[in-house]
Amino acid sequence: MSKVKIRPERLRQFGGGGGSSFCLVTNPSMVGLIDLTEDPSYVDHRVIVFEGGGEEFARIMRDEVPEQAHVLVMSPDHFFQSPDEETIGPRRKLLAMACNSTPTDIGTLQHFVRSIEATDAPAQEKFSDRFFELAERGDALEYHDATYGTVAKLRLFERELVWNQQAGLIDWGEQQIIPTGEISVLPIEITDFDETLSLPIDGEIIIRGYPILHSGTPSFSRRDQRRIHERLWPLTKHAVRATIENGLITDVSPLDAEAEKIVATLNAMFEVDSRYRILWEIGHAVNTTLDLLPGNHAMNEVYGGSSGCLHWGLGLTPYTQYHLDIIAPGTAVTNDQGDVLLGRKGESAPEKLARIPVGVAG
Repeated sequence: MSKVKIRPERLRQFGGGGGSSFCLVTNPSMVGLIDLTEDPSYVDHRVIVFEGGGEEFARIMRDEVPEQAHVLVMSPDHFFQSPDEETIGPRRKLLAMACNSTPTDIGTLQHFVRSIEATDAPAQEKFSDRFFELAERGDALEYHDATYGTVAKLRLFERELVWNQQAGLIDWGEQQIIPTGEISVLPIEITDFDETLSLPIDGEIIIRGYPILHSGTPSFSRRDQRRIHERLWPLTKHAVRATIENGLITDVSPLDAEAEKIVATLNAMFEVDSRYRILWEIGHAVNTTLDLLPGNHAMNEVYGGSSGCLHWGLGLTPYTQYHLDIIAPGTAVTNDQGDVLLGRKGESAPEKLARIPVGVAG
């Protein structure tokens, strides 16, 4: 039977064993499907069973994880919620694979473990430093699609925005979602939601690329999740134009006949829950070593292509039933001085979008 090979020495975000314990926290169904190799820089290696729940994870950290440890969480069967600083402790580092909000099988885990091993943490830190340096030169960020001639402008200093960097090396007492490689901006803290808030962005954007439909902790059906994702999957070939007014999507229109079904699905989501109209998150992905895996896979979110890649985020679980991310390789990001922060201004979306078969889902 195929197994997921975990090689601690290749998880470079941890920065080397250095006398720590290596702890893999995973679900009962995964215990026999893990091949954990031993790295002599660690004092010991442990596989710890996690059956879900924040209290259970806190107990594991208190009773089963040594005071100095590198902790890898792989929980495809149970939702994992990021713990607080006290639970992590001052001499632990925690990496958690984003593998429960979308269906994740063994093959998917194997693919993204390889992507995690290929992650260049120092390069991500340099990319992130350059991103913020250029952003701070102006008063706004501009989001351009050269193919369709659209532009939207995010005003940086009109109100307080919250920036989150999940990229680079991890320090003691810290945690990261892996694969790493994202700089996101939201109206408030990443774990909170307030439908009266929005990002100060206006203009037009193009929604075309790779949809990811995350489920939340409320009751949901994997069948419904798959069905909705399949209706959005034609975005890999067909584009939708969205008008944004102060962070709200006020109109979506198809740019060809095939995109009409996509617009119908988006409008149905807006009708069921108007909060999906809020452009809640803009994600700037800087993982330029990740190989995109076609289908509904949460860990695709940090796909950065060769020069960084944008994704739009609608909704936020568990406040909304789903969180929809749309990776948009055709969008480039500049400051209002014309400096390019992400992507390549003036280039069309890569043609490989059109070569991924419609109907593939995770």
